[in-house]
Amino acid sequence: MNTQKSNTSARLIFGLILIVLGGLFLLDNYGIIYFSLPNFLFHWEYILIAIGLFILATSGNKTAGTILIAIGVLNLFPEFWPLILVGLGMYIILKRNKPKDNFIKTENFTSEENAQTEQKFTSSINEDAIDDVSIFGGGTKTFSSKSFTGGKLTAIFGGSDIHFENCQLAQGKNVLDLFVMFGGYTIYVPQDWNIIVDIIPIFGGFSDKRIKDPNRVYEENKTIVIKGLVLFGGGEIKF
Repeated sequence: MNTQKSNTSARLIFGLILIVLGGLFLLDNYGIIYFSLPNFLFHWEYILIAIGLFILATSGNKTAGTILIAIGVLNLFPEFWPLILVGLGMYIILKRNKPKDNFIKTENFTSEENAQTEQKFTSSINEDAIDDVSIFGGGTKTFSSKSFTGGKLTAIFGGSDIHFENCQLAQGKNVLDLFVMFGGYTIYVPQDWNIIVDIIPIFGGFSDKRIKDPNRVYEENKTIVIKGLVLFGGGEIKF
């Protein structure tokens, strides 16, 4: 609840800043007041940093915001490029969202002639949250869970096909936080999922291409909200 309130406050503040800047530029155009910003603020590096700060303040997808800020800063100060290797090493070491293996034990008995018992074990990967990052690449990824709670999808100059057909939603409201810049995601979901799309598209788009069956009953107590920002990119939801 507190996170939702802070996200709403951050969006409100960001929106008010844009309104104030737009009003000042408009008054400057009519010669009522003189207002201008330093030219360096319009360089693409500063724009990326500003977008990254906005994402960090309003979104649960901290990965996307951190990456954009890093790209902007490293282009402003190219001598810091070795920090990319340092950051990658730390990410590998601290990465904790490892797949969980659920082992299902079954017993198969041999014939009475050898009177021996064999035990066979089968394993299936089951994760309840996703954290996918596609940068300058992508692929097709299949995900399975009996209690899916959402997660994060980040695509920068890349994208992936994400398959959730083998997933079941957890009880309550689940959130899938998405960020796309110059890339895209195609998300495949089960037909009975109750989905709310809350995407902000800027020079891009995100569409729900499911053909809904009016006779199908959706579980209202299981909902997934797909929210986030699509910038110069796209995405879609399919069966």
